[in-house]
Amino acid sequence: MNKSKYDSLVSIGIKNTIQSNSETKRIKLFNTFCYCWYVTAIILLFNYLMKTPILYLNVVAHFLQLMVIVLAQYLHTKGKYETGRFMFAMMLIVNSFVFGNFLKKGQLLEFYLILAPAVILVLTDNKKINYSIFTVALLCFAIPNSFFKHYSTINFYSPALICLFILFYILTNYFKEQNKKIENLLEVERDKVIADKIVLEDQRNKLDKLNEFKSHFFVNFSHEIRTPLTLIQGNASRINLKKSIEENQEKINNINNQVSQIQNIINNIIDLSKIDSNEFTITCAKVALHPFLEKHHSEFKELFQKKDIQFNLRMDIPEIAVFMDEDLMSKSINNLLSNALKFTPKKGIVEIIVSLENDLIIKIKDTGIGIPEYDLDKVFERFFQSKNDITKSQGSGIGLSFTQSIVAAHQFDISLSSIPNKETIFAITIPKKAIEYGAVATKMSANGVRIDLLKVHSNTSKNSKRSVLIVEDNEQMRNYLKEVLENYQITEAENGQEAIEILQQQSFDIIITDYMMPVLDGEELVLKIKEQELKTPIIVLTARSDQEGKLKMLRLGIDGYLNKPFLEEELHLMIKKSLQSLDIINSFETTLATEEKESLTIFANKFNIELNELIYKQLHSPTFGVEDIALHLNISKSTLNRKIKAVLGQTTQELIMEARFQKAKVLQMENPYATKKEIAENVGITNASYFFAKLNERFGTSI
Repeated sequence: MNKSKYDSLVSIGIKNTIQSNSETKRIKLFNTFCYCWYVTAIILLFNYLMKTPILYLNVVAHFLQLMVIVLAQYLHTKGKYETGRFMFAMMLIVNSFVFGNFLKKGQLLEFYLILAPAVILVLTDNKKINYSIFTVALLCFAIPNSFFKHYSTINFYSPALICLFILFYILTNYFKEQNKKIENLLEVERDKVIADKIVLEDQRNKLDKLNEFKSHFFVNFSHEIRTPLTLIQGNASRINLKKSIEENQEKINNINNQVSQIQNIINNIIDLSKIDSNEFTITCAKVALHPFLEKHHSEFKELFQKKDIQFNLRMDIPEIAVFMDEDLMSKSINNLLSNALKFTPKKGIVEIIVSLENDLIIKIKDTGIGIPEYDLDKVFERFFQSKNDITKSQGSGIGLSFTQSIVAAHQFDISLSSIPNKETIFAITIPKKAIEYGAVATKMSANGVRIDLLKVHSNTSKNSKRSVLIVEDNEQMRNYLKEVLENYQITEAENGQEAIEILQQQSFDIIITDYMMPVLDGEELVLKIKEQELKTPIIVLTARSDQEGKLKMLRLGIDGYLNKPFLEEELHLMIKKSLQSLDIINSFETTLATEEKESLTIFANKFNIELNELIYKQLHSPTFGVEDIALHLNISKSTLNRKIKAVLGQTTQELIMEARFQKAKVLQMENPYATKKEIAENVGITNASYFFAKLNERFGTSI
């Protein structure tokens, strides 16, 4: 019989919301006993019916037994468990008594009476029923032979047989109790295992979330550090020592600004480590509130104006001083204002609102994207960032955690309320005991982390200059790239979405984009450009250091990928090579018929992606070449070269070598201690010296 069908049959009468595990076993056992009785009775009925003469009395007896057992099981399935089990045990006694004394006397069937007390003992804990069945069964075993004299040599009420009857009952009860103890222990252990499993699952989920937060933190932290390093390196290389300090002042200021930004990031992390090691201390002094907040309003005003955000300071309170650590509280206010700047779109409003009733309350209110309700209780957790288009490329997830630690160290309170896409309010509550009325002269610090968000604008230049679209969310980085590319006509966009809108209006000779940006990042931008079937060369600049992201972008068919900080010469060489390829494509297309041009445009993207996938899979093979690609694509070598020249502006051999160059550079960055021979073998090259000479020539620097 199918196992599932058997389980369903023996489970008749189980009510999952009521029974314990022990009761469930009893129900299954009772049903099993009933089915065994049915089978035995049916076999005996057929046996009696087949005999000559037919034993009608036996047939009637077994048929009546069957009806009683069916009734007992029916009552049992309806929840009348004790009644059904009592009927079953009594039927066992009646059956043994009738057949042993009347229908099949002299065949020692009386000994079946020993089973009745054992069966009911297993099926129920009801002592009245157990003792009743035991007593009736014992009497039916010991007394009848005294009257009927079926056995002349057996004395059923002898002490030996009575002891045997009682001993069987006692042994059954003993094993039942032992089984109950074992089941109870198993139940306790099972509950412990389930509880431990829940705890472990909860810990695993927390660890997974923490790892996700930390990974996101380190990716964004790398972005926050590498961009200033690129600007420092770039501005430092452009300082002309022959010129006066005044002529180099702008570059020096840019370097100082970026150094300050890195220093602020590092200081925040150091302060967090001090909090973790209980070395975090505050030094409170009287600080005049009006000049303190006016300073922050003044410092951020220009940043908000650049983003076209209205920035107000509302402080209708008397002159007061607050006992606080000025530098640390300044960092807290800076963090809150920086977040407001980051998450509030153009035409938005940000306000510092100060009120004084029993306590002093400083509110930072903005009309930005807001925080979902399910994230409100998590925003102050270390590394946590509510997922949106901005946090995926900016921030570290430590600012608000640090702010809360500072506020708590002052024994102040910080709270948050937010309505997505309407408003967000951070409120710092300062108790009355920390306030003193009257003006106080105090020296204000100027620490704070600023996050610049940018506008889109175009620079006009001579028509003869090649046009470049720079897509970068850091304004100073864009300014630096404009200086590096001063011989090009530059158009700027601060994210991928703005770049797409610009590309719908005009075309460019080359696109230079950052990888990590708000709203629409570099990867999504490249995909959309490829969907539009634009042949414009794309170079990706990024602060990301993971090689998986680089290979993913290269497979999309970009023309170059540079990690920040990079050498200006390397960028110029990459642009030069990309423009040469573009010119080849443009000149080649002039030789094609109109139908062939249309066919080529449709084919280009699919062909480019498939080609890149094939090349990167086979790079390790030294025998891989033009013939393998042609065979895979089922076209001739001449057709292959013609299509690659039209789509990518390179010969097939040049394309394979470029892929090997890029892969070698990735391998060298992943393992700086790898030998040239090992790297060359990994990209399918046998002559390592020649390959690395070409590699150095390709990237314009020693690898």
